[in-house]
Amino acid sequence: MLFAEEFLHYVWKQRRFNQTHLMDCQGHSLNIVQPGLVNLDSGPDFSNAKIQIGGTLWAGNVEIHIKSSDWQRHNHHKDESYDSVILHVVWENDVDVFRTNGTLIPALTLKELIPESLINQYQYLKTNQNWIPCEKQISEIDSFTIQQWLHRVLIERLEYKSETVTALNQQLKGNWEETFYVTLAQSFGFKVNAQPFAMLAQALPQQILAKHKNNTLQIEALIFGQAGFLNDELLDAYPSQLKKEFQFLREKYKLNPLDKSVWKFSKLRPNNFPTIRLAQFAALVNASSHLFSKVLEANDTSTLKKLFENIPINDYWENHFQFDVVSTPSNKMVGDKSVDIILINAVAVVIFCYGRKSGNETQVNAAFKLIDQIKAEENTIVNGFRTLGIAATSAFDSQALIHLKNYYCDRKKCLYCSIGNKIFNL
Repeated sequence: MLFAEEFLHYVWKQRRFNQTHLMDCQGHSLNIVQPGLVNLDSGPDFSNAKIQIGGTLWAGNVEIHIKSSDWQRHNHHKDESYDSVILHVVWENDVDVFRTNGTLIPALTLKELIPESLINQYQYLKTNQNWIPCEKQISEIDSFTIQQWLHRVLIERLEYKSETVTALNQQLKGNWEETFYVTLAQSFGFKVNAQPFAMLAQALPQQILAKHKNNTLQIEALIFGQAGFLNDELLDAYPSQLKKEFQFLREKYKLNPLDKSVWKFSKLRPNNFPTIRLAQFAALVNASSHLFSKVLEANDTSTLKKLFENIPINDYWENHFQFDVVSTPSNKMVGDKSVDIILINAVAVVIFCYGRKSGNETQVNAAFKLIDQIKAEENTIVNGFRTLGIAATSAFDSQALIHLKNYYCDRKKCLYCSIGNKIFNL
């Protein structure tokens, strides 16, 4: 049989094997009182197990392998931390194993104890090439299980995103206003230009911009100049003026601009060009002060949205997507969908992270409430789950489905998924 050790972990933890008249490989009766707790650190796989072997109750750890000879292959026979193992659980017991003091470790062989239907189900989920492994069975899973799991997955997604915010906050010595500023800038780059935007924000601290809040031209000059767009020969009056202004500010603050090549234009719609996003970001910076404090004080989603929408950008961009290139006039202000993405990827994440770090459950709950009040995203993942009967009614669902697909389904982590576990029990 072809399967990973993780399958035996699942079988042992869930006791998905025949436990009637169990015996170890030495012929002693065996009774599992407590299979133990999963050990996420180094050392044996399960800790604090209680196993009755031949009439004696043992307390200690459990190690799991496909073959018992893996014990030597992993050098456990030389590691005293494995002397606490009271039972070696294996698929096949090909050799006896011993502690460092030479005493034999009892072994339990699962080869004949696991239902064949469970093995077949596991192998099907691990080897099929469907869009998601369980797409042919997921319709049989009750909605309560799915919703409960999506709630857990959304928490996991916010925790995962918070790791980056936490690291950034530590780097910025606990300055949450600056942390929010960098995270917000990154969200303006969306997926393609997120990294250049983050680099820009870190190379252009908010404190510098704050000194020029009453001068729109200087704010725009700092942002476009530090982004690397004012190094070329420019013809139009507006970018030429920005360039002249930036030359003075660059020297004043000893700034080192990014290389313009870090910004990506390829395959983007013109409205998503980094030049337009930079213009929008400059407008937001110019129109806002103490933005993070205002975000924390907002009582509802509509109040939050007002902080980011309907902010006019420089008139120059009405008929331009890039400097010195005239285009058909169009509205370049941040659209509703873009505001929603910013709220999901920056605002909610920072609120959640701030709430967790400060122990403020009100802020943590506010992050969930915000995501739940935003419309569900439209993308291939959300549409794919919809065809399978799982519709996203808000960004709460769509964010959870994105995480589920990327971190569970695509990686075939069915054993760690509540939906997958339900399928194993069908």
